[in-house]
Amino acid sequence: MNVDLEWCVKNAPTGVREAIERVRAERPEVEVRRYACVERCDLCARQPFALVEGTVVTADTAACLAQRLLGAIAAAHDHSGPSRLGSNEAPSPAANPPRKGD
Repeated sequence: MNVDLEWCVKNAPTGVREAIERVRAERPEVEVRRYACVERCDLCARQPFALVEGTVVTADTAACLAQRLLGAIAAAHDHSGPSRLGSNEAPSPAANPPRKGD
């Protein structure tokens, strides 16, 4: 599974562009999307940030942001492995016990 990385161009003055470039160099498989605004104006005005799979990742510097983004990407990639269930398998009844009134 590809991991999505999103960033706001209005945040570029904080150094986020440099962090994104480093991530692209180290993890070319990451799907990077640049937006005019990601509606996180409170963060945008204060510090570099980006979103990994919709989760906000912040840092005080662009170099630190790059490291945090790479860590978040690795974590997202690790958690995106194949499902424990096969594509045609249904969960066992014990996995979903009946609720009162069912």
